[in-house]
Amino acid sequence: MVSLKSTLALFAVLAFAGVVAPVVAQEQSVTVTASRTGCEGMSPSESSQLAREAEKNGEYQRASECFVVAGEYTRAHRASTRAAGEAAALAKHNASTAAANAKSQMARVRAAFR
Repeated sequence: MVSLKSTLALFAVLAFAGVVAPVVAQEQSVTVTASRTGCEGMSPSESSQLAREAEKNGEYQRASECFVVAGEYTRAHRASTRAAGEAAALAKHNASTAAANAKSQMARVRAAFR
């Protein structure tokens, strides 16, 4: 029977040797700011033009906000849906990367105890 003290000592030696590494996902960072896009106070035609430019550049959240100011609610909904879809895809990628790292670390731990 293996005692807890010897198991912890073995784990510490393996961690020190680099066999056991912490699970760290290579995450992309998303920065969210509370500032306004600059569409506030613009005329509907100006904010619509700015929204279309933002949409072409892939800035869907900004485009959504400008479409709301322009009064184009259908296009604002589409742009916000695209922005949410991109955020969900990024979260899915980060979760799968973390899961893969955890699996590989567990495989290394199992191999170390064999």
